[in-house]
Amino acid sequence: MKNSLTSKIKRSLAAGSLLLILLPSSIWVQYTMPTAHAEPAYAKWGVIAVKKAETKYGAPVKDYAHIGRTVISESIAEEKFRLLIKKENQEFTVEVTVRFNPQTDELSNVDFTAIN
Repeated sequence: MKNSLTSKIKRSLAAGSLLLILLPSSIWVQYTMPTAHAEPAYAKWGVIAVKKAETKYGAPVKDYAHIGRTVISESIAEEKFRLLIKKENQEFTVEVTVRFNPQTDELSNVDFTAIN
């Protein structure tokens, strides 16, 4: 009786140890890495807006927000961005409108409007 009890305990310990070894590995196997998100459609125009503003104002853009897209016609669309620029000790906001041809992705022009 003592022998069978000891062997049952040993089997239980072995099974428990095996479970402890396999359980974490099964969690890792089931976990999948998050996938990268696709760039938004306005990302290319946002980069252009930031670069043009930094060149125009001679100062870095500290933050920006995408305001939205306006489709004017089949061949003309605009992306609007609001940029926060810091030059020396002064911060100011500029609205940038990037006009382009959505069919060819060709840049037409970039306009700047100071926001008070």
